[in-house]
Amino acid sequence: MSGATREHLKHEALVSGLSNALFNGIIAWFLIRSGPALQWGGEHSFAIDVTATALLLPLIVALIVIPLQRSKQKKGKLQTMSLGPESPIQCLANLLPYSTGKSAIVFGLVGMLVIAPTTLLGFYLLGVTEIAPLHYAIFKGLWAGSMAAVLVLPMVLVALRKTGKELA
Repeated sequence: MSGATREHLKHEALVSGLSNALFNGIIAWFLIRSGPALQWGGEHSFAIDVTATALLLPLIVALIVIPLQRSKQKKGKLQTMSLGPESPIQCLANLLPYSTGKSAIVFGLVGMLVIAPTTLLGFYLLGVTEIAPLHYAIFKGLWAGSMAAVLVLPMVLVALRKTGKELA
């Protein structure tokens, strides 16, 4: 991986991670600050919120990141990018559809079907049955920021990979 590729991916992960941590934490706090503790089920369910966020956050981030990266590439600010055939992240990115919308749906489904259950399993194994609003807002900010920082890497690689025309 070239130095420019490494720096670009670090920058995108940092920007996506910090902005999503900040916005998700603040939004969660404003929405739940005066409410009761969140529980597994019911009106104030952290399980439903985690699942919904794990679907929507990657979907929305992909709908923003992929077109922005492609726009920068078309303007000559970025080049095609690859981590090489031995990179698991690159192999994953190469499997995703070229279409922004289809890739965004895949990222959302990965969030809902892999990240949400894994997160909720952690709550279950730790014996968490309820979470105070402040603690949940902090958790949600850190969790959403981490998810965005990790998932933006394959999103950038989807956007900037070589297409069929460039491989010929």
